[in-house]
Amino acid sequence: MAQLLYGDKIAQEILEKLAKQKLKSKPKLVVVQVGDNAVSTQYIHEKEEAAERIGVRFELLKFPKGTSQKKVKAAVERAGRSDSVTGIVVQLPLPSKFNAQDVLDNIPLEKDVDVLSSRAFGLFALGKLPIVPPTAQAILLLLEHYNISWQGKHIVVVGAGRLVGLPTILSLIMGKTTFSSVNEKTKSLAAFTKQADILISGVGKPKLIKSSMLKKGSVVIDAGTSVEHGTVSGDVDFNAAVEKVRAITPVPGGVGPLTVACLLRNLFILSSS
Repeated sequence: MAQLLYGDKIAQEILEKLAKQKLKSKPKLVVVQVGDNAVSTQYIHEKEEAAERIGVRFELLKFPKGTSQKKVKAAVERAGRSDSVTGIVVQLPLPSKFNAQDVLDNIPLEKDVDVLSSRAFGLFALGKLPIVPPTAQAILLLLEHYNISWQGKHIVVVGAGRLVGLPTILSLIMGKTTFSSVNEKTKSLAAFTKQADILISGVGKPKLIKSSMLKKGSVVIDAGTSVEHGTVSGDVDFNAAVEKVRAITPVPGGVGPLTVACLLRNLFILSSS
C-alpha cells in the first residue's frame, strides 16, 4: 500500500503563518470567472474559504459563458487599476473563443499571484520573479515535506499547460533535474510513464494513467482534477495505482489545498514588496 502524500497539513501551516503576518493594509484578492466549469468553481470556493480564514478580502467577478472577451478584459483592467486590489486571478479555462493570453496579459505584474501574464511568466523563467507559480511550488513542497529527493531521479511530466505542466517543467530545469515532458501528441504515453521514478501529471482527464502504465515503486504526484457526476477525480487511476506505487497524492486532498496556500502566500509576498 502506497504512502499517501497529503497537502492539507502543509497548507494549514502556511496559512497559519500568513494569518500572523502584519501588513500595512488588508490584502484583497479578486477572482475573475467566465462560465460554470465545475473544477474552476470548486477551486474558487477553496480560495475564498482559505482567504477568509486568514483575513484576506475576497471578491468574485463572475460572468456568464456568453460574455464577450472585451467585457472580461475590461473587468481585469479595472481591477488592475484599483488601489484596493492587491491580487488578481483569472480562473482558467476561459471559453475557447477567447484569446486567453490577451486577457491574462492585463493583470499587472505586481498583482499577478498566479504568474500567468506573459511578463510575469517570462521573469519567472529567467529566475527574476520573487514568487513561483502556485502549483509548481506546491509540487516541490510536497516532495520536500515527505523527504522525496528528485535529484538523480527520472521525472516524467504529463501535460504542458500553463497552470501545472509548463511551470513545473521550468522549475525542474532550474533545479538541474533529469526529466521527460509528454503531451497529447506523444505517440506512446505508457512508454514514458513506465520509466518514471517520479510521475507528475496535470492534464485534467480522469483515469488517463492506468496502473499498468506506472513503474512499480514510483512516486506519483497527481495534479490533475476533473469532476464527473459530482465526483472529483485525478489523472491517475488511484485505486489501482495505490497498490503498486511507493507514494501517491490523493485527489482531492493532495496538491490542491497546497496550491491554494501557495497562491495566497504569493499574494502576501506581492503585497509587502
